[in-house]
Order: sequence, then structure tokens, then C-alpha cells
Amino acid sequence: MNIFKKKQEEGKAFVGFTKPKKFLFFKPKPKPIFSNSGITGSNLPDPPQSQPSGMQPQQASRKPQGGFEKYIENIAVKKMGLETAMRELGMKEDIYQFVRRMFFFAAVITIVTVLLVSLVLITYGYYTDVIFAVLIGIGVFQVLFQRFMRYPIDKTRNAGKEIEKDILFAARDLVVSMRSGMPLYNAMVAVSTGYGAASREFGKVVSRIQLGSSIEAAIDEVSAKSLSSTFKKIMLQAYVSIRAGADIVTSLQSTVEEVTQERVIELRRYGQRLNAVAMFYMLFGIILPSIGIAVITILTTFISIFTVTPTVLAFGAVGIFGLQIIFLTMINSTRPVFMT
Repeated sequence: MNIFKKKQEEGKAFVGFTKPKKFLFFKPKPKPIFSNSGITGSNLPDPPQSQPSGMQPQQASRKPQGGFEKYIENIAVKKMGLETAMRELGMKEDIYQFVRRMFFFAAVITIVTVLLVSLVLITYGYYTDVIFAVLIGIGVFQVLFQRFMRYPIDKTRNAGKEIEKDILFAARDLVVSMRSGMPLYNAMVAVSTGYGAASREFGKVVSRIQLGSSIEAAIDEVSAKSLSSTFKKIMLQAYVSIRAGADIVTSLQSTVEEVTQERVIELRRYGQRLNAVAMFYMLFGIILPSIGIAVITILTTFISIFTVTPTVLAFGAVGIFGLQIIFLTMINSTRPVFMT
């Protein structure tokens, strides 16, 4: 029997549906609510009619069926900015499919690595050290999985850096062209070549104008999807000036000067940070390793604390190499975006 007819016979009135509360990626189906007011069936509202099969409400695209699916869903939810980066790159798959694909890629590479390390250990007779290969595999899986997961985010960041390299030079050329009497459209056509990734951003605006869009709509659409904050700032100023009927050249010139001043300040900050990093690099990366190894070698000839063997020197070389990598990473990470 239909639930609405059953409740009608019991003298309960239909008052609506429960409010669906979204949980992660899932929207539970709302349930009908009935009041126990004793209203007869003659004045009950008609139950909602079922929609045709082609017009059913959109259900959740995926529902976890087991522990592995729930694990993948939890990772996808916790990865902030991943879905936004995927949309900016034009990736069609959803975040769940991407996380699952990266998981299997990392798992396959990890299994191959564990098998190779185990084969080498068994070849040289280290049968009891196979557990060491498993530990290496766990570490390799964690590193690869996190690296694969960050691929869309890193790619969008690198694309933004490529635009930031030349956007200021392109903007200055744009202002100079407009000061010489060239319209905004012709000036953007002029800077759409010769400035790398920044020229491609201006080329997108020119292409949309050629396809029939107004210059305001083209600027708004391209700047909204751009990965460069400087390009967005310059185009926003041009958009506002066009809509307000103000002088575009003066507005763009002030914006370019403001961006230039910001970069000068950022360069000074980078120089101050670099001085401190260089001092610690000289101390821990060059002076202490070289003098320390010499002092330890001399002391061990008089005091038998331990013997300096080729193995000890090899571990020392690996440690020094690791310090070099750490310091180089610190220097590269603090570098301003427009210098990378």
C-alpha cells in the first residue's frame, strides 16, 4: 500500500519532507513528514507525483561500498584545493576517480620497488633483511602517493609562475602602446606574442573578442580563469575603467607601478631571508662537515673511540649530500614567484 494512503487512513496529515543534509559527497533522500493532528483524508494535500524516469532528482554520483572506498573518500575530502586545481586544468574525471587512480599508480610502483630490493637482498644472501625492503616500500608508497596527489596543484602553481615571469613586461608594453594612441584591443593583439605564457593570456582575450564577445565580457571571462594574480589585477582595472568610462591608460599605469613596487619590496625581503639561509648553509653545509671529518680522523688516531672506515665515510658523504639538498630546497622555496 502507498505510504501516503496508509497515513491518510491513520488520520495523519502530510506536511512536507525532511530537509536533506549533505554529508561529504552524499545527499540522503528526504523522507515524508506526517503530523498526528487527526485531519481527515478529505483535506489532506495530495502527495507529490512521481516524476518521469528521465526527470528523477540527481542522486549522489558515488556511494562508498566498503572500507577501501571510504578510505579513498576520506583522502579526497581532506585534500584541500585538489578539486579546484583539477577544474582549472580542465580534467574531466571527478576527484574520487583521480585519487583512486593515483593510489593504484603508487601501489604498482611500490610493489615493483619492493620486489627489486628483495631480489637484490636475496641474491647477496640477506634473507632475513627482506623486511627492510617492505619498510622501504611503505616509505616509497607514502612519498609517491602524496606526490601524485599534488600533481594538479603543483601544475597550476607552475602555470601561474610562468605567467608571472613576463606579465609585468607585457603590461608595460600594453601601456606604452595605448599611450601612443593604439586602442585597447589592438594593444592586446600586439602583446599576445613575444611574452611567453603572459602573451597566451592576452591571446585568450583577443580570441574571444574575435569570436563575437564584447571586450568587457572577454576580459571578465579570461581573468576569472587565469592562474596569475597580477594578470587578474591588471585586467580587473581595465574592466572597471571600461565600465566606468574612465581613462584606461592612467588606470593601467598606476596598477603597473603598484605591482612593480610590490615586487621590489618582495625582492628585498627575499634578500634578507637569503642572507640568513646562506649563513647557516656555510656553517652546517661546508664548515662543520669538512672540519668535523678532519678532526674526527685525527682524534681517532690517538683515541680508539671508533675506527673511521670507508663505510663511515660513505654515510658521512650521504649525510652531507642530504644537507645540501635541504638547503637548496629552502633557497628555492623562498624565491619569489616571478623569479622562478
